[in-house]
Amino acid sequence: MAEETFWQTAAVHPTLIPAQVHLWRTPLEVSDDRLERCRRLLSAEEALRAQRFHFERDRRRFIVARGTLRTLLGAYLRADPARIELANGPRGKPAVVHPQEGRTLEFNLSHAADLAVYAFSLGRWVGGDVEAHRPLDDLRRLAGTVFSPYELAVLDSLPPAEQFPSFYACWTRKEAFIKAIGEGLYFPLDHFDVTLAPGEPARLLRVQGDPAALHRWQMAAFDPGAGFSGAVVFEGAETSLSFWHVVGHETAS
Repeated sequence: MAEETFWQTAAVHPTLIPAQVHLWRTPLEVSDDRLERCRRLLSAEEALRAQRFHFERDRRRFIVARGTLRTLLGAYLRADPARIELANGPRGKPAVVHPQEGRTLEFNLSHAADLAVYAFSLGRWVGGDVEAHRPLDDLRRLAGTVFSPYELAVLDSLPPAEQFPSFYACWTRKEAFIKAIGEGLYFPLDHFDVTLAPGEPARLLRVQGDPAALHRWQMAAFDPGAGFSGAVVFEGAETSLSFWHVVGHETAS
């Protein structure tokens, strides 16, 4: 279902240019040493949020996800990761509070289970989503709560063996789109259609009341790793995607 994905490891942090979107992935189950390095980068507000998690596993994953985000932002912005100010927009989309002139860095974070994926671009909005596969005895009921009528019709037309991967293909593409436009769940999920059938490239098909959106937004599916589905949506055409491992992502023993 996803385009071929080649995850690279960089000896030095790659340069991001306007015609590119960079995606990064990292596991969230890490050594105590890396956990502490990430913890030291958090803002006071992030540290407080971390303490509110009831389960230690969720607390650790949050710390690693946010600390890694700050590390990547610091590399792109050539700034101290711990001093970067982040704020959420009216609909919850995060942004750098004081972006450097000429370096409007857009980004998005998504995580599922023990994996986080980050998307970065310059001067164009971007949204990404990753989902962990889990058994779905209620797949059709879940689809009915988030799919459009068109998407439900396509799902129902598929053989049972193809419905599971198609469900996750559709779900990640829809989530990536609403993250890219900065509306989150405020934007009705049945107001737009995406492709989901096996063999179909990831693509936005319809946005209610906004036919120009089909030209403004591009969509791609990618393979985050075994047991996961992923998608990214970004503004503009003629954009290349590159995929990177976060260096130093040793897992917990």
